[in-house]
Amino acid sequence: MTFERLRGFRDMFPEEAEPKFFMLNIADQVASSFGFQRIDMPSLESLDLYKLKSGEELVSQTFSFVDKGGREVTMIPEATPSVVRMLTSRKDLPRPVKWYCYPKLWRYEEPQSGRLREHIQFNADIFGPNTPEADAEIIGLAASILDRIGIGGEYSVKVNDRRLMETLLKSFGVIDVAGAFSVIDKFKKITREDFSSQLKEIEFPAHKIKDFIGLMENPGDISVLMESIRKVTSIEEDLGEIIRRLEETLNLAQKYTSSEIVIDFSVVRGLSYYTGIVFEVFDKKGEFRSILGGGRYDNLSKLISDQDIPAVGFGMGDVVLELLARRQNLWKVQNRPLRFSICVASDKAREYSIDLSRKLRGSGYIVNTDISRRSLSAQLKNASIQEYDYAIIIGNRELENNEVTIRNLTSGEQENVQQTSLMEWAGNLQKSGSR
Repeated sequence: MTFERLRGFRDMFPEEAEPKFFMLNIADQVASSFGFQRIDMPSLESLDLYKLKSGEELVSQTFSFVDKGGREVTMIPEATPSVVRMLTSRKDLPRPVKWYCYPKLWRYEEPQSGRLREHIQFNADIFGPNTPEADAEIIGLAASILDRIGIGGEYSVKVNDRRLMETLLKSFGVIDVAGAFSVIDKFKKITREDFSSQLKEIEFPAHKIKDFIGLMENPGDISVLMESIRKVTSIEEDLGEIIRRLEETLNLAQKYTSSEIVIDFSVVRGLSYYTGIVFEVFDKKGEFRSILGGGRYDNLSKLISDQDIPAVGFGMGDVVLELLARRQNLWKVQNRPLRFSICVASDKAREYSIDLSRKLRGSGYIVNTDISRRSLSAQLKNASIQEYDYAIIIGNRELENNEVTIRNLTSGEQENVQQTSLMEWAGNLQKSGSR
């Protein structure tokens, strides 16, 4: 009998896992540098936590079941409700609270490019202040992570505000605002004909659809978009405070990155708990789904508890990030410590190889030692296959001369180094960046 992995899930062998967790480690480092603290949460939660405000579509996609205690539970489809549940369970936390995590998430939906049924997501949130500075910092954190990874300039941050869109939709005569948001969230994923049809299904005034599509097709700065709004509706006075805050937020967010940040009316985010600013980041070439998305959700804590805690955050899945990084030839471990494989040519060398490996590991190097008692040629072949940088060969001759033989596994060149000088030799090599 043979077993295969389930559709929509992944096996990650070392060659896939190493670059993935290297990228996540960059996100970890950047978040820590912003003063965010790492948390973690269970993979299983009460389904009621997601029924509260995540939306019917998300709940329908959950891997949920009734457990042995008769409770409806689910594998978590997103991190935010769990994070808010954790936050509201502690009233002793000084604010602002700045947390990040990267849980595994599960959604039962059709697998396709950039979307699987299980993925890892980097998630970051700020709780407490309801200010343009907080909104700008969460966007700035997202941009700083992408810039540190090396894709600065390859993406565009698309920003909008749900309050602005609600006011705009009502000015067009739309009654079902929530339904309209669900349709708008599909704008970049379906044809204009299908988009128009779905708007008509929620009774969007047919004679206004063309004007509405025009607003969403041309992202830009606030002044240009406000001019476009003036041409189709007279709600400028109702938008004053929202526009001022958006403008201030974008001006602050742009300080964090040289990558593009624009207003895009087609960005509303699918989850129903967003209350203000929302944003998504897209590949500028338009080849992939959104790289990440987030926004302000000030009411979620009230649904879960009796507390009123403003919040803003974002989530970045690893699937689209991998596609983009691969395209840019960045899906690899960069600036990795030197990797040594210690190959022993005699029984006497085995104990010394363990002492030497401990010293090298203590200095931050990656070190493999032979544990199979294979021949020297087999050890060297294995070290080359596993792409170690250097083989450190130790036999009776090396022990007698208090030296080691070092073979460059790329070029095949060899040199002898005194045992007392090996750490200095390795340190100089690491500093030079050569392999």
